[in-house]
Amino acid sequence: MKRPSLIPIVGMHLACAEARLPHPSASTETRRPLPSVAFDATRDARIGAFLLDHREEWHDFNVPYEDGEELERLVIGCGCRHILEIGTSTGHSTLWLAKAALRTGGRVTTIEIDPGRHRRAVTNFAEAGVDDVVDARLGDAMKVIPKLGGAVDFVFSDATWSTQPANGYTEFFRLVEPKITDGGLFTMHNVTDGYGDDGRFFRYLEGLGTYETRIVHTSHAGISVSRKRR
Repeated sequence: MKRPSLIPIVGMHLACAEARLPHPSASTETRRPLPSVAFDATRDARIGAFLLDHREEWHDFNVPYEDGEELERLVIGCGCRHILEIGTSTGHSTLWLAKAALRTGGRVTTIEIDPGRHRRAVTNFAEAGVDDVVDARLGDAMKVIPKLGGAVDFVFSDATWSTQPANGYTEFFRLVEPKITDGGLFTMHNVTDGYGDDGRFFRYLEGLGTYETRIVHTSHAGISVSRKRR
């Protein structure tokens, strides 16, 4: 399937490192200031050990280990603190995001529609020691996202065709886009393996003209990284 042309991000880490202001259209009514968190090497190592010990056990729509590492790099490299994940599964990608959030002083809100996967994810968060920085929501992202208060500077969308409507990728983006800060990142999984968007999201994004996008090939699945222009 031919994808629409994508604009490569040039100097993304430099742009991400710049200070961001909340997007004017993002609600701040319920946002609480995030505490300053000093880096805890021991805790980081504990989370890393948990991820490594369970490396071959992640199924149920979880991301490959290499893609988790890439998510951590993206969050840390851009200094993101307000992180939203659409599609928790049993929490593999969430753990990588939380590991990164502990470096940036951030928090992760993650949404999962399946009760069984949600319960397992919550258990994994507790065992890995990140439950204090993860807000795990059970529900339909289409209904949960509008109720979330505050801006976000990093979004990871990872719901596959079997778990959402055919236009789900675009609809998720439309719901969360007003909350994304200028310079923030919208990332999406399964963009090269046939399990994700069929191209309509990228056509919609290209039509907006307000995002710069590149594809990261850390695994066969592919991650799109779209930065909101300032």
